Amino acid sequence: MKKMKYSSALGKVSVMLCLAMGLAVNGYAQQTDEDMLKARLQALHYFSANFTQKVTDANHEVLQEATGVIKLKQPNKLYWELDPPNENILIADGTTLWNVDPFVEQVTAIDQDQAVANNPLILLTQPNSDAWSHFTVSHSNNTFRIDANRPDSAVHSLVLVFEGEQLSSMSMQDSQQQISDLYFDNIQQNKTLNDDVFTFSLPEGYDLDDQRN
Repeated sequence: MKKMKYSSALGKVSVMLCLAMGLAVNGYAQQTDEDMLKARLQALHYFSANFTQKVTDANHEVLQEATGVIKLKQPNKLYWELDPPNENILIADGTTLWNVDPFVEQVTAIDQDQAVANNPLILLTQPNSDAWSHFTVSHSNNTFRIDANRPDSAVHSLVLVFEGEQLSSMSMQDSQQQISDLYFDNIQQNKTLNDDVFTFSLPEGYDLDDQRN
């Protein structure tokens, strides 16, 4: 009798384990591509890297080659700088996106919430943002593609490529069908970044084009 009770108990445990595994597999199968990308990004608390950039037109002609640096901090902070002679700086401080153009000595200020609609790059710092509803995410292996649902979006698509858990490259396509490919090196992932990196002050002599509401 003891052996029968033991076998019966063992059988019940096996059934429960099978059910639990089945639920887990089923839950994983139901996970959307967007959920998978958000899970990756939620682990990306800090990110900084140097990059090389190549911009091509719709006919694959090279328009520009440049180098620069990118820094991300969750939530909502971004620093992007292109080196001379293509110098340009973007700073997202959590409320405002500052676009600094040293060539004309002008800074454009845009509400960051509005900027997300035209620049999905900012979504990298906002894994839980409601703005994700304006985009469609697709996934293949370690590559994620983010497509804007609005046809008037300045950036039509953003492609992110991971090596393991590390973001290794990205590609952006704009409304003019120009493609900007970025390849990262000197990657520092989840190494603390000071908030001073994402703080903006208007350079002396620069004009401010304030487009915030």
